[in-house]
Amino acid sequence: MSQQPATRTRLALALGALTLAASACGSSGTDSSGSSQSPTTPTQYADAPLSAGATWLSDQVTNGVVHNDQYGIDDYGLGADVALALHAVDQQPQTVQAVSDQLARHIKDYTSPGYGTVTSAGSTAKAVVLAQAVGEDPTTYGGKDLVAQLEGTVVDHGPAAGRIQDALDPHEKSATDYANVVGQAYAVRALDAAGSDRAAATTGFLLAQQCQGGWFRLDFTKDTGAADQTCDGDHASKPDLDATAFAVQALSQDDSSRAADAVDSATAWLEKQQAADGSFGGGSGSTTPNSNSTGLVGTVLAQAGETSAAEKAAGWVHAHQLTSCGHVRAADVGAIAYDDAGAKAAGKQGITVKTTDQFRRATAQALPVLQWLPADAASGSASAGSC
Repeated sequence: MSQQPATRTRLALALGALTLAASACGSSGTDSSGSSQSPTTPTQYADAPLSAGATWLSDQVTNGVVHNDQYGIDDYGLGADVALALHAVDQQPQTVQAVSDQLARHIKDYTSPGYGTVTSAGSTAKAVVLAQAVGEDPTTYGGKDLVAQLEGTVVDHGPAAGRIQDALDPHEKSATDYANVVGQAYAVRALDAAGSDRAAATTGFLLAQQCQGGWFRLDFTKDTGAADQTCDGDHASKPDLDATAFAVQALSQDDSSRAADAVDSATAWLEKQQAADGSFGGGSGSTTPNSNSTGLVGTVLAQAGETSAAEKAAGWVHAHQLTSCGHVRAADVGAIAYDDAGAKAAGKQGITVKTTDQFRRATAQALPVLQWLPADAASGSASAGSC
């Protein structure tokens, strides 16, 4: 039975975008109700593509961990992305809990990865958001007070006050601060939900990362001591689709007029970036249509009430969802491809060890928009792949 999605999802998916496009094998199955809807008839949304994608994503988790076979590592960050995606669409709750349990057990590995990074601000913020999503106490998560740890990454004075920054090992010359607007958005969500007294400052700094055109940049001003830390004050600023979408999701929980104005202008900018076929290009400097950005932005637009744009985005993402044809294994049905080349390659040789990570990241970020996939679009989607 087709159903309407929740008005707002609970997700802002994680770390940067990959670039994704066409399905190797066309659309996946859908529930019925494929006839055209009249203007007064509520749109019916397909269940099967969302369920297939969630099932495939859940199957990428073993004992609560996403393991990268290509490099032989347990990817706790990607695990958090998978869990947040599944939680956002109310699917596979046992997997969501398993990922959270394992992340808690390995919280030091995730938030203090070494290589000069003593504390990763963005990872800490995402871990807090996941803990809050599953109903865990982030102040005791894995035996750590992650809220206090996150607050400790917030600059408390000077022109960069409110900015998150990684804590670095002063003895490691190659140590780099990877904090950016996506992590800042997670921090705003995390600290606001925790009732932290640092929430206002982090929100204010996030707002300052919006340029006059309505878009947000991805990277902060390199000089943390520069008097002007705003987007407009830095000539290196450039629009980033994903950063803008993450910022909108974070600021949408703020009921201040300043945040509301920022959300409105960012949403208007995002909507203008949508191509006629429903797709969105990549992040800074990229114009290639991809499932990551299309899924993320489509979800944000749906949350803002722009359901027509979301439905078009969902249709484009669904056309990039693998079905059982060519050399695609039955176990990989539901996965969402990264780009046209990857989709066509999957049709010829299936998902390989080298391409699995790409499919996992793409599916995690794109999955939620399938909540707005019209049933008639699901039954009529055409493949741009090779099958």
